[in-house]
Amino acid sequence: MGTCDRCGKGVQVGMNVSHSHVRTKKRSYPNLHSFKIRQGSLSRRLRLCTQCLRIVKKQIAERPAKVSVIPKTEEIGIKIDSGQEKRTSDDLKSTAEQKDLESVKEELTKVI
Repeated sequence: MGTCDRCGKGVQVGMNVSHSHVRTKKRSYPNLHSFKIRQGSLSRRLRLCTQCLRIVKKQIAERPAKVSVIPKTEEIGIKIDSGQEKRTSDDLKSTAEQKDLESVKEELTKVI
């Protein structure tokens, strides 16, 4: 389904065990809610789990003038300003592969 934009909580997989000990897989989904954060004229819609939603609401209530997204969102690459999207692990892998290709090309040009 989805993951929390702040903490990254996602689907968990477990087993249902019946009385006869027949085991079947089950999936537990996080309790996600859409929440709109506004900062000046910019706004961003985040999908947050209930724990993170409580934290964000408390932070907004404490500092209504400074509506800042929690530090954890900056760690995973979410920024409210400039409409930048969340970076995924695939993006990070592709940039790492590009850097590796560039270094290999540089070494080849040095050899030739």
